[in-house]
Amino acid sequence: MKLTRQLWYYIPMNKSELNEEEIQLWYMWKGSFHSIFGRVIKEMSEQTGLSEGDYGVLDRLDLMGDGSLRQQELAESMDWDKSRLSHHLTRMEKRGLVLRKSVVKDRGVQVIITSAGKSILDDARPVVAKAIRMHFLDQLTDQDIESITRLAGKTKKGSSASSNPSTP
Repeated sequence: MKLTRQLWYYIPMNKSELNEEEIQLWYMWKGSFHSIFGRVIKEMSEQTGLSEGDYGVLDRLDLMGDGSLRQQELAESMDWDKSRLSHHLTRMEKRGLVLRKSVVKDRGVQVIITSAGKSILDDARPVVAKAIRMHFLDQLTDQDIESITRLAGKTKKGSSASSNPSTP
């Protein structure tokens, strides 16, 4: 068993358990992310009417697919199952934000951002950028940014989690 020195005493480290300090660190990390993310999404929704999912779909269609992606590729990039995305796209289609077209040659579906979808996305991006800056970036020093960048790189390399971009 590995022993870890904490202050003036040693605690046995069982890899299948977390000590109090590790638990607190985890909840602090999670809570900070959720708080910042929640404020960004709230401001975006209040000012644009877009949900987190709407923004994620529109942003990916624009950045990853130049306005168009296969539905399966979009689902994978959002880490959503096929059914969840299909229902969400139906709601977005009714609002005129996206179109879906069947691809005859392989029975796939192409999702296309409409001009209305592109327009609302363009309106939302500065709102999102301002909120991210206010609730996150403006709170950081250059040293904080370097540390977060290093930490993100370390945890991304050590994780089997998806490397897909997230919404705001």
